[in-house]
Amino acid sequence: MRPLCILLFVTVTYRYVGAQGTCPVSGSDSCLYTNRAFIPTTNNDPSRHYYIGGLFGIHERVNDAYACASAPIREEEIINLEAFLWAVENYSSNHIGVSVGGVAFDTCSRYQQTLEDILSFETCKIQLNDVNPPSPRNLLAYIGPGDDYNAMSSARLLKDMNKTQVSYGASSSLLSDKRETYDFFLRTVPSNAIKMKALSSFIRNSLNAEYVQVLHANDEFGMVEYTHFKEEAAQRNICIVYHAGISTEPSDADLVTMANAVAQKKAARHVVVLASKTLARVILEKIKDHNQNAFSELLFFGTWDSSVVNGLGVSAYATSLKSPDAFNADVALFYNHLDSLKLKENVKNKKWFQEYMSTKLNCVGDICQNKTIVGIYKKSPHVPYILAAVKAVIQGIKNGAKTVCNTGDLCSNYLNTNNRGQQIYTGIVKVTDESAGIPYFQSSGTMIGDASNSFSNLNIYLHEAPDGLPVSSVIVAKYDTSSGLTLEKTQTAFSSKCPSNPCLECNEVPITTTTISSSTSGVTVSTTTDPTEGGKYVVLRFPIDEEMTGIYAPSTSRDMYATRFDIGQKWIIALGVLAGLGILSVLVFEVYILYKLLGTRIGRQWRTMWLGQLLLLGIFLSYLTLFAFIIIPTDVTCGITRFGVGFCYSILFAVLLVKLMVVLTSKSSESILADMESPNYLKGIYQFLMFIFAVGVQVVIDVQWLIQVPPYAVKVTANHGGEEWICNHFTWQASKGWNDMQDFVRTPFENHLLSLLYIMFLILMTTIVAMKAHGIITNHRESVFIGIAAGFSIPVWIAWGLVGGLNRDHSYANEYGDACIAFGLFATATLCLFALFLPKVRQLVNMGVEGIYLEDDRDTYYAGSVIMAPPSYKSRPSSMVYVNSGEYSNPVVIGNGDPNHLKHPGSMYSGHSAPVYTKRSELGSSRVLRVTGDLTGKHPTERRRPVSEIGYSGYAGSYRKTRSESGGTLRKARSQRELGAL
Repeated sequence: MRPLCILLFVTVTYRYVGAQGTCPVSGSDSCLYTNRAFIPTTNNDPSRHYYIGGLFGIHERVNDAYACASAPIREEEIINLEAFLWAVENYSSNHIGVSVGGVAFDTCSRYQQTLEDILSFETCKIQLNDVNPPSPRNLLAYIGPGDDYNAMSSARLLKDMNKTQVSYGASSSLLSDKRETYDFFLRTVPSNAIKMKALSSFIRNSLNAEYVQVLHANDEFGMVEYTHFKEEAAQRNICIVYHAGISTEPSDADLVTMANAVAQKKAARHVVVLASKTLARVILEKIKDHNQNAFSELLFFGTWDSSVVNGLGVSAYATSLKSPDAFNADVALFYNHLDSLKLKENVKNKKWFQEYMSTKLNCVGDICQNKTIVGIYKKSPHVPYILAAVKAVIQGIKNGAKTVCNTGDLCSNYLNTNNRGQQIYTGIVKVTDESAGIPYFQSSGTMIGDASNSFSNLNIYLHEAPDGLPVSSVIVAKYDTSSGLTLEKTQTAFSSKCPSNPCLECNEVPITTTTISSSTSGVTVSTTTDPTEGGKYVVLRFPIDEEMTGIYAPSTSRDMYATRFDIGQKWIIALGVLAGLGILSVLVFEVYILYKLLGTRIGRQWRTMWLGQLLLLGIFLSYLTLFAFIIIPTDVTCGITRFGVGFCYSILFAVLLVKLMVVLTSKSSESILADMESPNYLKGIYQFLMFIFAVGVQVVIDVQWLIQVPPYAVKVTANHGGEEWICNHFTWQASKGWNDMQDFVRTPFENHLLSLLYIMFLILMTTIVAMKAHGIITNHRESVFIGIAAGFSIPVWIAWGLVGGLNRDHSYANEYGDACIAFGLFATATLCLFALFLPKVRQLVNMGVEGIYLEDDRDTYYAGSVIMAPPSYKSRPSSMVYVNSGEYSNPVVIGNGDPNHLKHPGSMYSGHSAPVYTKRSELGSSRVLRVTGDLTGKHPTERRRPVSEIGYSGYAGSYRKTRSESGGTLRKARSQRELGAL
């Protein structure tokens, strides 16, 4: 909501500064503020005077926020301001013994300025007069603002200040919510919910129309009014064949799309436009410009005045406020006062009234002083509601003072900052007009604070605007909240038809019905055929609450094949870039791994590499699937996303689960270490079958879904009111229809999420098994990295699932759903890629050709016997090794100066005498170095061909090789061999 950020700031500021009592007369922190209209009180006794504030948009809203003073002045608001000042002056005598003053601010038609005016005054940043000045303590209530945005933002702020507010023009149904946000908000005008009742009742009962189109503002106000009209229309059997939400600043493309749709469905004839008069005028002009013939056949309805249709050559019915009978006499007195008001006499509002007179009469200086505006202004429909608001506030404060203070005076308990909010509000909301005996407000129930029934009556005007002639307006009906609609003038009912036959938009069944009995099942199935279509359609009769998925009427011909970017969905830019980078990353990983391993011994053992390759393939396919989301949904992309997302997920987590099974079935006991060529892994055939079964379940789910609900792209009405192409895997109810997303039982996102329940099971199982296997060191503790990938996938899924699910009622719910599925797949695939393959790359980088990976093997059986290769082995040189960590973990060095490398007898590095190994003396330990027999050099020397450490094959003859001597004195580390399960 637009006012939210500013409101949070000013609320925090207010609480920080603190509510003031009586402001100082002058000071460095305040200044005398002259941009106001003012009626001072006649005394300064704290218990015998108070002020009422007024908030009016005297100047138009312009693009430059600093140009308020030079912006065009609003005639209606000038008249409203004068009505406020007149009411304060004339009704103040109702509170005997207490002087009532008034002060009015110019909000510049901006909610930001409204908040600034209130906050500056309430924190004593500005002062308004030197004599009997108003202060936060004695300004007890505000009248206004008259528009919804200003009223909503100021109501939140004034609630925190414990001050009552009475609006004379804000009619949004959102303001009826008094539960938390608008506790101290009142209004004297009927809410838009009542206007929707009046409009729908008139359309159905007076014009006998069954089909309408609805165009509404695509904001929170327009959406709630459309919802109210839709509910009222449903109660009166009015079908909405098309509705669209229009941005408050619509693009030309949006308007053309809307105008085309309205023209195509012109058979409905009746078009309801729920928007401000400015936006309504733009909508009507675009429909006329785009299709003049269709425009002339339409009949429009709204809640605006005749200026919307002026000069357009069309007729329109619109609701209008009906002045409360109790205030007709006072309204007449006020206009008599306004007609006779001269500039030189208007000391209360001299500044703005002079500006208005100069503009209206084109005069300056003394020439304007004695002139009046009689006969040259248009009366404001809000005047009676302003008079009622002021009168209600004065009477309510008086009644509250009598209740709390036992007299009509204002005691401190009544004016206390903490008490005044509820006490003054209660006094005002329960007030009854003393002369007419009618309540001003609803004093109980869910609509408490809204205008009472006596102030909620409406007139319905027919505005006829022939080309080139002035608009003629006549009252054709009246709506009373108690007695309903009363027709003042008989209206001609225009034919209204559904644009399609049968009317699928309204779930209508065709005309002719035949019954066919099934001889095999004994179940009677009633089908209907539409004779006008030559038997093209066969319609089955379903129970009214039957839920269906994938059943829909043929959509209109496809008008575009383009990307979502072309319709304003900018998130696909990020998705496309990220998917491209993901594909590049997979290719880089694959090329590097193959470069390091192909041609080596491990590179020929595909039995140990195929799982890693499948995982890379699954990640690669995941990134490719993301590109299907970039296109506006088509039959092909719907099928790809429905099958591809689940299939890719199943590959990822099936591979991880099989890897964990391999880890769990491997052994690290001494009996196995002797047979390094055949580690006790899960056999390859079993790995393959486990993978096929794990993936196959999801494949069956997806294939069955595609068969039962063939993928198609259909055009439906989105939550924002416009038409949108979506995939057809949504669920709808027979009684509500298939073409409106607001009526869906389950959205496409929700059904897609349900199809991934098996994937959720795989993720959970993978996480649990990874926790079980986390202590096994096989394959460089790969189970830990698998646990990271699977474990972190859980919060990722929870996040995108909640975002997509909780926004099902959002204006762009389908866009949210598709984005969540796409980015969820990207995040999971990327997590698997980096959690599983970055460690592999690090291991490959830090290993020499002999396959030693020191960091990992310190945790194996050979932890104390790992030997760093010499420079000739392309490894980092080191003269320090760890030997037999169980009993001797300190570093030792070679004592005879030979290459810094432990040697075995027979090695080409050995020479003719066995080396002597000594402990580094400075370590200061007396422990004895325990070494195996081969390291002592005591074994007989045999003449044979010198071999390297790695290639050393032991001794010939009958000598039994020790465990460490099998395959050479220095056994290859297990690291490279275990790297096979990539």
